[in-house]
Amino acid sequence: MVTSSVPTPPEGKSGWVPNDATDTILALYNTAVEMADRTSARRAGANSFFLTLNTALAALVGIVSSARKPPPHGNLPTFDAFGLVLTAVAGIVLALAWRALLKYYRRLNSAKFDVINGLEKQLPARPYTDEWKILHPDETLDADTPSLPVWRFVKRWQRWRQDTKFREATVVEQVVPLVFVVIYLALAIRVLVQ
Repeated sequence: MVTSSVPTPPEGKSGWVPNDATDTILALYNTAVEMADRTSARRAGANSFFLTLNTALAALVGIVSSARKPPPHGNLPTFDAFGLVLTAVAGIVLALAWRALLKYYRRLNSAKFDVINGLEKQLPARPYTDEWKILHPDETLDADTPSLPVWRFVKRWQRWRQDTKFREATVVEQVVPLVFVVIYLALAIRVLVQ
């Protein structure tokens, strides 16, 4: 009598596969997780770079625009308003480029985690899927959820309003470049009004 050497999947793990294929899937899974981690590290590096650059540029425009009027006893040179406004416009472009880069990294990481979640369906344990369920108990990872941009915006806005204790880092990091845009606009207007 020949018995099957194929193990049965654990209860509730419908996509689980036997050991031979599991080793291959596990190697792919490890590679995908490492790539996602590297993408997150590049995203953090980009955030640090743009935050430092924008902070320095905004401070420079603010300080130089304040020094445009020479003090009564000093002989500071006056600065050209056009150059300061141009610098503020460059800051706006940098802030918008930062925001676009953040959106790109968010889409890239989302795709990577879709692949990771797909691989997890074929493994006996699903750490990222389980983590997501703990962090977002009211959401699913199913493809049945509408993916229209308006729907995603509404869901993010609802999550933002309901979950004030645990703000999503991605939502907060996307607001920071817009804050710099407002700062640069205010500095440019200040230069033009003086």
